[in-house]
Amino acid sequence: MAEKKQFSEDVQLIAFVLQQGAEWNTRVIEILEDAWGPLRYRGKLFAFDQTDYYVPEMGENLYRGVVSFEKCIPPESIALEKARSNALELAADVSSASGARHVNIDIGYMDLDKVVLPSYKRGPYKLYAGEGVWLDMLLTYSKGVFHPTAWAFEDFRRNPYQHDLQLIRERWRKSVRG
Repeated sequence: MAEKKQFSEDVQLIAFVLQQGAEWNTRVIEILEDAWGPLRYRGKLFAFDQTDYYVPEMGENLYRGVVSFEKCIPPESIALEKARSNALELAADVSSASGARHVNIDIGYMDLDKVVLPSYKRGPYKLYAGEGVWLDMLLTYSKGVFHPTAWAFEDFRRNPYQHDLQLIRERWRKSVRG
């Protein structure tokens, strides 16, 4: 019997952050860096105005942007990072006394071909990763551009994050090459 070859290629840890206001909240950045280490890149914030889903909990004037971390992870550890991001959202310094979140942290990863976000919600296009986590491939990369999948949320279909994601990918590739 042939020996099974182990394959593990670290991926770029990223987070899509939803918050109030068009300027990055410095406390949110501190919380992210406390959890995952220094940022490699902080993107622009874009109006999150295609749905009112988060308004009852988080209020009006919501913006979302993407950040990347100097930290890279093995892709199979993303379930642990998802648990950490959920715990951070509920921490006293980022939620109100009523338990309402002030920030939504969608942790995920980027490799050379795609952007993947873990979720605790199953879905027809999500793959089970264990520990109650489902993986949602939202964007694929080909010919120099990130392309949304057919099932991606509206902001990913419009993809105002395109430029930031391309810069994240390029900086990550350079750091991996040394």
